[in-house]
Amino acid sequence: MEARDKIAAARVWLIKHKPFFGVLARALRVEASDRTPAFRLLPDDRLLFAPDLVLALPFPALCARLAHLCMHASLACFGRRGPREAGRWNVAHDLAIDGLLEAAQLSVAAPHLTAQLGRLPRGASAENYYESLPSGIRPQDNWCDLCDVDPSTDGAQEPKAEKQDLGPAAASPPLPRHGTKPISKEDLPAARDGAAQQVPSVQDRGRELQWSMRLAAAYEEELASGGATFGEMPDWIDETLRATIEPPSHWAATLQRAVSSLHRSERSYLRPSRRMSALVDATGRWPDMVAMPGRRIEAAGVLVAIIDTSASIGNDTLARFLGSIVSVATAEGIDDVRLMQADADITHDETRFAAELLFIDIDIRGRGGTSFAPALERLADEATRSAESFTVAYLTDLDGSFPPAAAVAMLDVLWVTPHKTDLAPPFGRQLTMSAYG
Repeated sequence: MEARDKIAAARVWLIKHKPFFGVLARALRVEASDRTPAFRLLPDDRLLFAPDLVLALPFPALCARLAHLCMHASLACFGRRGPREAGRWNVAHDLAIDGLLEAAQLSVAAPHLTAQLGRLPRGASAENYYESLPSGIRPQDNWCDLCDVDPSTDGAQEPKAEKQDLGPAAASPPLPRHGTKPISKEDLPAARDGAAQQVPSVQDRGRELQWSMRLAAAYEEELASGGATFGEMPDWIDETLRATIEPPSHWAATLQRAVSSLHRSERSYLRPSRRMSALVDATGRWPDMVAMPGRRIEAAGVLVAIIDTSASIGNDTLARFLGSIVSVATAEGIDDVRLMQADADITHDETRFAAELLFIDIDIRGRGGTSFAPALERLADEATRSAESFTVAYLTDLDGSFPPAAAVAMLDVLWVTPHKTDLAPPFGRQLTMSAYG
């Protein structure tokens, strides 16, 4: 098929001249379809294409469009969408990847992008763009890469010429007539756009991991090529790709890394376990010189959990927070956890055996205004006097007053918020509890 050969040639061109996109584009499984007006990416990595449109597109425009489509897939467009409107998310994701294509001189001049980029900042995430877009917005039929065409569209109409400015070419030949009938159910895998995608399956998660690995390979190929795609990788693109390839850790994993510094582990030599019976003589005695290497853990710091009692923190959130604290403390060999409650002042302060926190009922005390200074300044004073390390996990909504950063500089503070917030602490690390932990 001529159209398929043209796509293959475009892939070869990308690998040679724009290797970052070429590595990604070769992972798409292309299939001809007369039920899509242009291109349609599916969650199982299939790319449906209209043969007539591919043949009509100038070759540079086709290369740019393939780069555009492979970025949709590599940035987990379906897994990140969740319950958002399909058409609006399509536009938001188009806006998010436009800067990357522009930096590679492969910008696709789609009307729905040029109309929005004039009023929106460059370099934002798809999630941020989505919030800035009006409800109900959707791309033109020929740019419905991630969603079906508008069902109100007449399936026999010919796409308008102004929708075909698909790439750097100055002009495109008129497109042949082809149907704009929405993709039929048999074209879609079981997990297609809609409610089924709101809870990604194991297969969906596996595909996202595969694309993250491909993105890492593309990044390495780009570096090895000496910057063939971008010339010099723009800083914001470099940061975006690294954040995608190495996403932020789950907040509990970050907490565990911080807590791991609170103990010293030394090698010790202990008598072997009685289960190692091969070393025992006929009388049941161990040889005098037998000793086995072991590990002795000595505390070198204090783990503190602080609850902001003025914040609206439900029992489920509190249970997840304390459960993670206990899990991390147990994994790192820390027996005791200091538990504090505070609003405008400290309302409770005690040290508990870590496992106890799983079984005791926490009586929330306070509910006044919020100041983070009293609890943190008390701990900072103790850390200075004892020369110990303090890791502090502060469960809060961040709506309160903070102490001067210099006054608590000796504390490792992790601000744990139940949900995402626009507020940002002036010091420490901010972590957000996920829906599953």
